[in-house]
Amino acid sequence: MARTICRGCESNNLEIFLDLGMMPLAGGFLSGVGAIAKENLYPLPIHVCRECGLVQILEAIDPEILFQDYSFSSSTVGPLIQHFTNYAKWLDDKLSPKLIVEFGCNDGILLKPLKQLGIKVCGVDMSDNITEMARNEGLDVISGSFDETIAESIRQRLGEADVVTGSNAFAHNDKPEIILRAARQILKPNGHLCLEVMYAGDLLEMIQWDTLYHEHLTFYCLTTLAVLLKRYGFNVVDAERIPMHGGSLRVVATQNYNQVPSPKVMEILAYETEKALADPATWMKFGQNIGRKINVVRETLGKLSQNSRIWGYGAAGKATLWVNACGMNYLEAMVDASPLRAGKLMPGTHTPIVFPEKLKDNPPDYIFVTAWNYADLIRSNEQWFRGIWVTPLPELRLF
Repeated sequence: MARTICRGCESNNLEIFLDLGMMPLAGGFLSGVGAIAKENLYPLPIHVCRECGLVQILEAIDPEILFQDYSFSSSTVGPLIQHFTNYAKWLDDKLSPKLIVEFGCNDGILLKPLKQLGIKVCGVDMSDNITEMARNEGLDVISGSFDETIAESIRQRLGEADVVTGSNAFAHNDKPEIILRAARQILKPNGHLCLEVMYAGDLLEMIQWDTLYHEHLTFYCLTTLAVLLKRYGFNVVDAERIPMHGGSLRVVATQNYNQVPSPKVMEILAYETEKALADPATWMKFGQNIGRKINVVRETLGKLSQNSRIWGYGAAGKATLWVNACGMNYLEAMVDASPLRAGKLMPGTHTPIVFPEKLKDNPPDYIFVTAWNYADLIRSNEQWFRGIWVTPLPELRLF
């Protein structure tokens, strides 16, 4: 059932600025043709709060459905391995923690380099299949939702934490207050909450509508995130923009309201005021632009498909939105290196997902790079390809 109040400020003054209609789950990859009959579609309208400006999806899908057999293993993506190696060093250098608790830890991609630095770690993740992968790496990981009960069990076993962190996981939660209460339960009084969230500023600047899916319930800017954090006893003291996932925001908060925010916090807040990121009118205009972007891709590739063979590359959530919004039933295959996806079918269009080596068997005329934020890496891995590459954002390009 859709919520009726804002996740950030609890206002009920919410307005739709984009309606993507009925969509399959972005990560709902099908194990075979037998699963097609059981596939469900869900409404996907996007709202903005007219009081605090928070962009959000109100139709929250049961986490048991979304995450029970999760198909995204972070450690299969080279740039993410590098990101989390760097983030581990950043946490160590900046905060000198002895114990870090990570929620949404996935396969342990951050926990592993933290442990190698000599830091005690504990992870929590909803997905049984993913946490099993982490435990097989010798990591201390709990299957479940990071709430006060799990936080207290970790505190009893390992002590109070210096840092609680979550990367691209906080915004997946319909009730973020549960995580914030859990963080307060386990953090030392002088401990730090560190969040990495997909940034509404990059969503706007790069027109990243293809990240607006059921799994990503909320798109924060620093202005809107600070409102939520303050309600639950956290004071933002540092922030920076980072390139992860096409553009994210790293935020550091404490329970100490006497600590003065860094100059970076003030710089980002000034930028957000200039760009009107918390102004609902900004998002109403954004919604109008998206329809035009989708139409250009739908019409261009639709015409090309009449006389040419087209494959997709990158079976991520972005791909699900593109192929369904543009009706790409003509794609012969979708390439992806992850063993959690290859061999399955795309949600909605039921395009077969294959490993990259299959490309060489019978190369297509065009490759539509749905994972456009990794386009340079993908092209470098497939330098042999002599056909035409297509990327949809920030503008449609053929090269």
